[in-house]
Amino acid sequence: MSFKNVLGHSRPISLLQRAIENEKVVNSYLFLGNEGIGKKVVALEFAKALNCLNEEAARGEACDHCASCKKIDHILHPDVLLVEPIGQGIKKEQVIQMQRELVYKPYEGKRRVCILTAADRMAHDIPNTLLKTLEEPPLHTVIILLANNSRFILPTILSRCQPIRFHPLPISLVSKWLMEGKGLNETEAHLLASLSDGSPGKALEIREEISQIPREALLKDWVGSKSLSFQKMGGWVEALPSQRENLLLILEVAKTLLRDLVMVKTLKKETKLIHSDLWQVMESLSAHWSLSSLLKRMEILHHTSLAIRGNANTSLALEAMMLSWAEG
Repeated sequence: MSFKNVLGHSRPISLLQRAIENEKVVNSYLFLGNEGIGKKVVALEFAKALNCLNEEAARGEACDHCASCKKIDHILHPDVLLVEPIGQGIKKEQVIQMQRELVYKPYEGKRRVCILTAADRMAHDIPNTLLKTLEEPPLHTVIILLANNSRFILPTILSRCQPIRFHPLPISLVSKWLMEGKGLNETEAHLLASLSDGSPGKALEIREEISQIPREALLKDWVGSKSLSFQKMGGWVEALPSQRENLLLILEVAKTLLRDLVMVKTLKKETKLIHSDLWQVMESLSAHWSLSSLLKRMEILHHTSLAIRGNANTSLALEAMMLSWAEG
């Protein structure tokens, strides 16, 4: 796979290709964007383009056929280092080993490329160690840091890297990729793409978990129910997962269910639905709701999700949300 086969990210790719064509490749880059969005894929393709043995490389595109390209595809090239987390994050020993490797000139390629993933999840004593390499990078070396969020990276490191932002991919593009590349049916692909935050990696990661969520029961008995008794509310609070990430995913599904109810109420079009397989259930439920009540319920759910993301007590936040739903 070369740049032309990467899913989306035309602007970051164009910036990197122009740098190669104009011979203005810098020593340090910072790729910023959501987890699983394709930053590592683009970084590896950049490494291939920098080391490709074919004349196409001068135009910023790898040939995919030469020995160098094939080795990088299989993470076997001696001049391309991939540093990934051990456990929860990058360890100091990994960065020290990386520095030792980068001292040497390229063994067989044109440049040594080091891709350091999860740069925003480094141990607290790493940044100063890494800073020395970024301040005085060895010749013929390109260091690429990958991170989800720049807030967790020291300003001194940020200032020494050229940032390249990777934006979420369109739902339609992720959905098409899931259908054509992974063999998913249209309904499942559209649902996963809608919940993926524009990240193909996340779409695949949540697939099994989404398949286990009883969406129809969630819609009938909770999200779209007008009669939530105190007993039912307590039952739902107890039934929802205690693990924060799993709970947040269910709340995201609940948001899309409410969104679909609003669409059915206003547009009466099945083609617009995320949960198109639940169209008939939604048509029946929406008849009992006013548009303002559905929108209010969506707003309350949104604020509850934000509170839980901000480490609020999950049980209290859910109880407050359901009481507000009951009032509306």
